[in-house]
Amino acid sequence: PVMERCRVSSTRAKLELAFNSRCKDENTAILEELISLRHKKAVLMGYETHSAFVTEDRMSKSDRKVKNFLDELGTKLKPLLDSDLAALRALKAADGDDSPITACDRSYYQKKLEEDRFQVDHEAFKQYFPLQTVTVGLLAIYQELLGLRFTRNPELESTAWHPDVLAYTVTDVQTDDMVGCFYMDMHPREGKYGHAACFGLQPACVRSGKWQVPVAAAVCNFPKPTASKPALLEHSDVETFFHEFGHVMHQLCSKAELSMFAGTAVERDFVEAPSQMLENWCWQPEALLRMSSHHQTGEPIPQPLLDALLASRNANSGILNMRQITLASFDQAIHTSAAADTAATLERLSSELMQIPTTPGTNMGATFGHMGGGYDAQYYGYMW
Repeated sequence: PVMERCRVSSTRAKLELAFNSRCKDENTAILEELISLRHKKAVLMGYETHSAFVTEDRMSKSDRKVKNFLDELGTKLKPLLDSDLAALRALKAADGDDSPITACDRSYYQKKLEEDRFQVDHEAFKQYFPLQTVTVGLLAIYQELLGLRFTRNPELESTAWHPDVLAYTVTDVQTDDMVGCFYMDMHPREGKYGHAACFGLQPACVRSGKWQVPVAAAVCNFPKPTASKPALLEHSDVETFFHEFGHVMHQLCSKAELSMFAGTAVERDFVEAPSQMLENWCWQPEALLRMSSHHQTGEPIPQPLLDALLASRNANSGILNMRQITLASFDQAIHTSAAADTAATLERLSSELMQIPTTPGTNMGATFGHMGGGYDAQYYGYMW
């Protein structure tokens, strides 16, 4: 990606400006209208703010507890953030630029830090993560962990929404009972959802006195293989795959009799917990070796390369976690107000918490899909 690899700061700056200005005028107006309407609804329901209304029946129980949680965690992360930023500034100074880290610098110098300090060669690593090998290993790990059997289902694939989509039937290993079905839509195409996500297509529940099996889809945008080269993933892609497939398993392993409680229809500040827990397998040497092999030779990941990756696990953790704190704080700020200037709010919090201001003229909030996709006043759940 340009933001991680381009050495020319002016090019990164142009791309960052364009990226965080997408649909800015149209979506900013929509988001700010949503904020106003959510507040009005909360007041009609007898609550002071939308966040107070939403969090009352979540694990947090109150917007005040969420704010305290974010403030306390942010304070604890501050020394680690300062250390990370100092490391990035040193790398930038070594390039002959003593100016502060900007929004267009962050990804570039984070990647550079991983490669310079920890000797992580991401391009070399990709050669050991062909998507087909990762998929086989990932599915095997999940089957072993959960006592399930996944079987390709050509009939479902023949009626799927695109020829690239794979479909599987899931059965219980011990009882041979059918558990459900899942689809995997792995490659980008025009008009397709551009992020990575799990979509529940049919909930597990009792319907008309009979058990209805769940159906879910893992949707990602990994590179598509060509005739001469397989789709190669970065380790972060493997994490994403593991995370989203964790949501699929959350959907399929549900035993709730009512659809309103089925699968991922849990408190929003819990819904990410299973997938984030399962991501840890992507940092276990045994799991990594099961999901990898060189796409040409079939050889396993060399030990020095594997050691470098594992040593880099906490690289940039201060910045990455503080970014999540910043986004969660933004979410709480706009949803504890009757109205909000989203660009100004994000600028203030980015400068105060991340110590990296947003680029003038941008508003990342305008494309912050979680704010219109069910995470309003609940983004803190990623850190909870």
